[in-house]
Amino acid sequence: MTKEDAKKRLALELAHIERRRQGNCLCMKCGDTKLVPKMLRSQISDDDYYIALARCKCVSAEEVKSAIERSGLANEIKRKTFASFKTDTEFQKYLKNMAVKYLDTLADNKRYWLYIGGQSGSGKSHICTAIANRFLQKSYRLFYMKWIDDLRTIKSNLGDTSRLNVLKTCEVLYIDDLFKTKPTEYEISIAFEIMNYRENNNLITIISSEYTPAELKALDEAIYGRIKINTNNTFMLGIDKDPTKNYRLNHTN
Repeated sequence: MTKEDAKKRLALELAHIERRRQGNCLCMKCGDTKLVPKMLRSQISDDDYYIALARCKCVSAEEVKSAIERSGLANEIKRKTFASFKTDTEFQKYLKNMAVKYLDTLADNKRYWLYIGGQSGSGKSHICTAIANRFLQKSYRLFYMKWIDDLRTIKSNLGDTSRLNVLKTCEVLYIDDLFKTKPTEYEISIAFEIMNYRENNNLITIISSEYTPAELKALDEAIYGRIKINTNNTFMLGIDKDPTKNYRLNHTN
């Protein structure tokens, strides 16, 4: 169409959005139409123009919101952010810097795992949740596994493998408090099944646990070995059992 015709068509599209803006819309840019019109020149002829409808940024925002709801982390994400993670001590600074370094590997398309194990209340879950949120913001398909709760669900539904399959196959899995209590052989076998599948399919896994790497190795070398190799021996962090690092009791994180 001619430039003038394209301008008229664009004006009609914008008027439609403006009418929707007068109502109760959530996005003022697109008026909840999910589309933003633009007038573009044809590559075939300099005298030919057309109207393109681009997806509004709010569509991505909605997708992220839905992903957060599906992940099971909606409530945790509100509290456990990078901004709210205090760095009053050298150890806290190291933990946060390590998390940033881990996220930087995504830019190089690396798919490393992350393991933080050791002292209770040291900020493991906090920093892992903040990392998980960054994955969600980038539209990764992430699921949250609260070890005790999900194990209870899996045990009580032995004939239903749907939840277990989700945990094995999701693009990113965050396991919180792996082996919170002394694990049974059954629990170890479930952990191995999940991690073995995820290793074989190059799927990212984030893990927090009260087991230091040395304690995990003593518990089960097969699980330890898979975590060690997939963290590239760089993102497997052990936190010494030291009550002074229990920041939950000290109210600093």
